Amino acid sequence: MIYDTMLITGCAGDIALALARIAREAGAVRRLIGCDIHADHAGPAFFDVCEVAPRANDGAYLEALERIVKTHGVDLIVPMSEAEISVLLAAGHLGAFAGVPVLAANQLAVETGLDKYATFNRLAAHELGVPWTRIVGEAPPPTLPCILKRRRGQGSKDLRVVGTEAEVEIANQTRIGDLWQELLLPEDQEYTCGLYRSRAGETRMIALRRRLRGGLTGTAVVADSTPFGPLLHGIADALQLNGSINVQLRLTADGPKVFEINPRFSSTVRFRDRLGFRDFIWSLQDSRGLAIGNYRAPSPGIRMYRCADEVIIA
Repeated sequence: MIYDTMLITGCAGDIALALARIAREAGAVRRLIGCDIHADHAGPAFFDVCEVAPRANDGAYLEALERIVKTHGVDLIVPMSEAEISVLLAAGHLGAFAGVPVLAANQLAVETGLDKYATFNRLAAHELGVPWTRIVGEAPPPTLPCILKRRRGQGSKDLRVVGTEAEVEIANQTRIGDLWQELLLPEDQEYTCGLYRSRAGETRMIALRRRLRGGLTGTAVVADSTPFGPLLHGIADALQLNGSINVQLRLTADGPKVFEINPRFSSTVRFRDRLGFRDFIWSLQDSRGLAIGNYRAPSPGIRMYRCADEVIIA
């Protein structure tokens, strides 16, 4: 057992449920506490207690989080949503909150990943592969078609392809501050890459060629990470990485290009854990100053599928 009582926020979501299952299966924690904005979800099947908390943008969020921490004697907080991570970062609590450690990547990685324009600027400054990116309302897209996406938040929300000058003009009126981004092709060369670096500086990675379903990775195939190695090592260096992040890229005719970095555990975290890329467990071990487990990269070609499950709560 690594921790006694762990709080995982967003416990109605797929990532939190995956982390709860990983922690249980590994015997990493004695008690699991969850919290979410409502109580009608499958969390009670996986957590010992599920609390209701306000949304992260509610002024009462931090007060409610502190109450949950103190009520249940929590000794580690694992924030799941980017909204919650943003609030903790802004309040200066990314490392610890209410006297309890917060499990997250380092501040530079989180700040960069939460802002997609900052991601572009930092990686471009380090001469790492990125698509051209412009701020809507400040500069026009240099080529069409291109992608229109949010600058912050989940990249798949409000994302669309823009192909005409008329659409550009509409976006200039309605999406000020969002991003134009190069349309990366081919579409069937999209990869999600787990990137982990320990406090001692050991870097581990895994690449999955994926196909989305409902905004999540529905199917994936283990890819040889060798072609992405220099890029991923460069990203870890550029972000002074400590912890786990998720890098999303497409392999283009000009090489791999990163279109997004998620500064949190990925929706593929349990896929990866079952393949031996145990970034959640390694993060827990490293946070306690324990030696992280060994890693042997899985063989390319292994396939995985996300399946529906039925949960009954009496």
